[in-house]
Amino acid sequence: MATAESYCVTYDAYRNRSTAVEVYRGVLMSIANEVNLGSVAICLTLGPGEGLYEIEFLQKCTGNVGNLIAVEQDHESAERFRARLRESLPNVVVTVTEANFHSWKGPDEPVNVVLLFHVLYYYGPSERKEFLRKLHDRWMADGGFVVVLTTSRIKPGKPGEIFELLGMPLTAWEDMEADLVENGFTKKHACEFQFDRNFSNPDEMFLRFFQRHAECMGQPVTLDEVHSAIKQVYPRGGTDQAFFTLAVFQKTH
Repeated sequence: MATAESYCVTYDAYRNRSTAVEVYRGVLMSIANEVNLGSVAICLTLGPGEGLYEIEFLQKCTGNVGNLIAVEQDHESAERFRARLRESLPNVVVTVTEANFHSWKGPDEPVNVVLLFHVLYYYGPSERKEFLRKLHDRWMADGGFVVVLTTSRIKPGKPGEIFELLGMPLTAWEDMEADLVENGFTKKHACEFQFDRNFSNPDEMFLRFFQRHAECMGQPVTLDEVHSAIKQVYPRGGTDQAFFTLAVFQKTH
């Protein structure tokens, strides 16, 4: 069932129930200290939403990005992203294309860094490999970087069980990493971090986040089905631990 709310409204409800953003900000320093991204000038980001994670990364881990290309299909998210960029990175030339990144034809010239934050879930195994091959061979400059932010420790892990019960299991980090290496990228640094997410008394917008995610995965579900899955995993509600991995890969061959 389609929903009228902008994706960013439902994502706000999901994000506001966790401490992920606060913990992520602290993790960025480890990336900045371990990987030299000072030479990157042109950045591409796919599906950034309103760009909270992406803009924080650019501010703390890159110093010379002058051109930012973004592909975001949700109009309200794209508008929020533009507003955040004007405030946080006013000197960066920004091009935001409102389109589905699956059908986007690619940048006009090779880019130096690509941000794939919570994006690779939305590709099937063969499609993901094809995308990464295209990214490596056609979209990226030699020596360029790919930065991935993704859920990790899906199995075992209760938060991941909700997606599995709804018929849309999340792609394991290990599979994403293997596909990147197979397609010519070398891992330069990776950092896993832990945060909390509250599943007590889920409201409608929180449920709709899972519903929207299911629609994007081609697995439509009802709000009742989402609520039932959450109750099955968390019968008494409460807060649970979750894990993200932030990793940097470089195009080396």
